Amino acid sequence: MVSAAPEPAGRPRRLAAVPIDTGSGAAVLLVHGQPGSGADWAELAGLLSSSFRVLAPDRPGWGAHPRPATSLAGNASALERMLAAKELTADRGVVVVGHSLGGGIALELALGRPDLVRALVLVGSVGVRSALTSLDRLLAVPLVGDGVLRAGGAALSRAARTAGRLSRLSSVELAVERASRLPAVRAVMAEGDRTMDGRDRRSFLVEQRALIEETPGIERRLPTLRLPVAVLQGAADHIVRPSAAADLAGAIPGAELVLREKAGHRLPFEQPALVADVVRRYAALGQLVGSS
Repeated sequence: MVSAAPEPAGRPRRLAAVPIDTGSGAAVLLVHGQPGSGADWAELAGLLSSSFRVLAPDRPGWGAHPRPATSLAGNASALERMLAAKELTADRGVVVVGHSLGGGIALELALGRPDLVRALVLVGSVGVRSALTSLDRLLAVPLVGDGVLRAGGAALSRAARTAGRLSRLSSVELAVERASRLPAVRAVMAEGDRTMDGRDRRSFLVEQRALIEETPGIERRLPTLRLPVAVLQGAADHIVRPSAAADLAGAIPGAELVLREKAGHRLPFEQPALVADVVRRYAALGQLVGSS
């Protein structure tokens, strides 16, 4: 699931290639999207650390994590091992916050280890097939997806405006060229242009294919969830549509849909205080459910 990079002006900076582990108390686990790193959550972690122990690790394939990118289920297993290593066991439970593709990983963790997860806060999250756009499916196609990432938004836009170029393109180049004209591509580039290379690009493509393959299985299991779940969504999100957020909330028993007007896909970083308030509320709900 494509999300804008945090580097441009007005976006959260990656402060350090060091995963966040700060504060004390009940644990809150923040799961970043793609591209991204644990440091993307620095501002939200600062708001929560006075009341919680906040963990925002780099996922496999990103930031300082030594292992290569893996599936959504593989990411969930990596988070489970990390929590066990930090002795955060099922007796207290963890509030898990997932953004974008990180929301799908949070769901996979909760579905596989319902005893470990106290509550879920899903922000601009995947998890249902209606969240998958034309661009998501295009980026999962071998060669074509890599071509789109290599070209970047600015290069795609220039190519799309070049008269007479289509006749000289190969079939793969033609697919990349046409991709620049998809509304989904334009929406992503409007959120924040980023040309990825090296490890980031490989990680992105691995996860993109996993997203397409694993989403149907996640969606089928959503009705089995029995824990407090908030689906927090920006009404102006062009990456994950609000209608998909409604589908996600509707598939999870008792889930609450929190729709924020004039907010986009970067809601956790543009309005961290709002997300912090929802996390605090759901941490309290999770504690009540766990003690009942």
